[in-house]
Amino acid sequence: MYLAGLGFLTLAKAKNILRGYSSPKTFELAETDRCVAYDLKVVDEWLLNLADFTGSASLHGKEVLELGPGSDLGIGLYLLAKGAATYNACDVNDLTQHAPRSFYSALLDRITAVVPGANRKYLESQIDALRRRTASSLRVVVRRDFDLVSSFGADSVDLVFSQAAFEHFDDVVRTAQQLSVVCKPGAAIVAEIDLKTHSRWIRDKDPNNIYRFSNFIYRAFWFRGIPNRMRPYQYKEIFERCGWVDVTITPIERTSHGQNTASVDEQFADARNQLDYLSIVLCARKR
Repeated sequence: MYLAGLGFLTLAKAKNILRGYSSPKTFELAETDRCVAYDLKVVDEWLLNLADFTGSASLHGKEVLELGPGSDLGIGLYLLAKGAATYNACDVNDLTQHAPRSFYSALLDRITAVVPGANRKYLESQIDALRRRTASSLRVVVRRDFDLVSSFGADSVDLVFSQAAFEHFDDVVRTAQQLSVVCKPGAAIVAEIDLKTHSRWIRDKDPNNIYRFSNFIYRAFWFRGIPNRMRPYQYKEIFERCGWVDVTITPIERTSHGQNTASVDEQFADARNQLDYLSIVLCARKR
């Protein structure tokens, strides 16, 4: 598995060099129904976690920020339909521009079916305004420096959401520091974080494969967006140092055989790394 992992790291870096960064989704936008279902499921799960953490899943009048919106704006539209005042997003890659109108048509069909009182014309107008680069309740900022403060300003955000993005950030400390600036006092974050190896096939066979390698070996395959290999305790410590309180880490997916540290690099062998955690949801509140 060590050698297989090296092979997949080589393929991942070559793909990045040749094609650039692509959506982490394991399916294509052409699979419209699947993409629509995915967007709605992500938001519904965020709101369940938000309700568990804060006691309320209300989005009414909230200024929402998503980190790493992915390949389309379905999540943003669903959040607006559920009452968010604005949906803001930031990414280093402009992936949302490729979503076809047929996707949004199918998405709005589904949203209006599941959200009582959803205003389809309003949602369509926000997509059109974004494409014309005029004022819109949907706002997507693409910045290679991922500067949240310059993009959104101080004390401007009520809720932060993220889906399988934090594990791709090169500088989680800087991101948490910037969130501490752009978020209002009492703001909450709900972030699902995928801790597994990302390459397909080996992801299922050996989900902790990326933890087999020393820093020296792993850095040899570095590209922007490669999993950062940070563990749950590190995310918790970072957010607490940056002024966030009530930080909780809840496992979403765990291995069936507990912490197997026999074949990982020594830096990950300590029990605090919780290698049985394959994915987590982090919730926290700004002081």
